[in-house]
Amino acid sequence: MKNSILNKDFKRILYNSKSLHVRDLLFYYDINDQPGISFIVSRRTGNAVIRNKFKRRCRALFQKHSANQLQKYTIIVKPKKSIKNHYSWDELSLSFEDFCTKLRV
Repeated sequence: MKNSILNKDFKRILYNSKSLHVRDLLFYYDINDQPGISFIVSRRTGNAVIRNKFKRRCRALFQKHSANQLQKYTIIVKPKKSIKNHYSWDELSLSFEDFCTKLRV
């Protein structure tokens, strides 16, 4: 994938980076030359259709914000709740906007 993170970078970001809790999402982020996004979504959070829908929406929001705000960050997104009845487009959009403002980009 175009915006995915390599395995070695994923582990480095997960264990050696800063984290930020925004609404019901936990963001791990680090500054990097190539922007990227990855996810930690277990089966307990929802079935495959719901998990893929969540990831697809997050990728779209990352591409929307990466043009000017997140172009130097690699992030990992982890939902803190079950994603069955949560995380509509509007809620995810607000979470990403809050994340960008908290980074003071």
